[in-house]
Amino acid sequence: MLSRRYLRRSFIIIIVLPIVLLFSLAIYQNRHAIFSESSHKHAHSHLEKHSHENIPNDNLRYDFRSKPSTTAVPIQLKLSVNDEQPIKKLSQASQILQPVHNTDNNNNQSLQSFNSNQILTLPVISTKSLYRFVHLDLKGAAPKLTYFQKLFPYLRKLGANGLLIEYEDMFPFTDRLRVVRHGLAYSKADIEQLLQLAEQNHLQVMPLLQVYGHLEYVLKLKEFMHLREDARYPQVISPCLEESYKLLFEMIDQMLVSHPSISYLHVGCDEVYYRLVHPQCVNLQIRDDADLFVR
Repeated sequence: MLSRRYLRRSFIIIIVLPIVLLFSLAIYQNRHAIFSESSHKHAHSHLEKHSHENIPNDNLRYDFRSKPSTTAVPIQLKLSVNDEQPIKKLSQASQILQPVHNTDNNNNQSLQSFNSNQILTLPVISTKSLYRFVHLDLKGAAPKLTYFQKLFPYLRKLGANGLLIEYEDMFPFTDRLRVVRHGLAYSKADIEQLLQLAEQNHLQVMPLLQVYGHLEYVLKLKEFMHLREDARYPQVISPCLEESYKLLFEMIDQMLVSHPSISYLHVGCDEVYYRLVHPQCVNLQIRDDADLFVR
């Protein structure tokens, strides 16, 4: 008897279970088509029921569709530089964003208050005093000076009036920093000629020197490995060591000597991915990044 019941139950399970699984799979695969229409109707009815309840002032609602005004007079726009001389006049169809009121009287008042003949004065920023610097990243494969002889006039024609020059190991460092120099680094005479070419093409030079991150070309050397913020990586110099500042100030001094006529020096501090992990930083008790830069 028990064996027959067991066989009967097993037979029913073997037949019914695949049917249920196939039916569930079919519903899952067509769930978007089955439930989208019903859920859409439910959501639509819910929005209609509560759409006006959340509006603080139901007497005034705005429709942000472009509506033509009843007066077909074009609007004149006058653009001026520093509110002085007009440089351009534009005309466009008088299409405005009108507030949609519940009463016709409010609509008429809005149309009457709008003067289609009014002239709008819009200030335009003058670009005469703006500098457009081109970043020259010279590390790795610095070009020859003959290339700059062709490049600088072309940049000037494009509207550039400045050069942001990042030398890295292509700068002719001297004294104990000579080990930083690349084997094909520019010479002092090359730097003088480069500055002369820039002056001839009316390009202001701003040297760029990294002082926090991007110092792989220095910290990869055994002479300066001990200045790393993290001993495993040569990217970031530690701000918690006095010798770090001596090294950076020496690099800045040499760059200023080679660029006696510059007005600005770009000090790079970007992409510092890890900070204050050097063991010496614990003794300084620096609270946060702001405290670090203030010190």
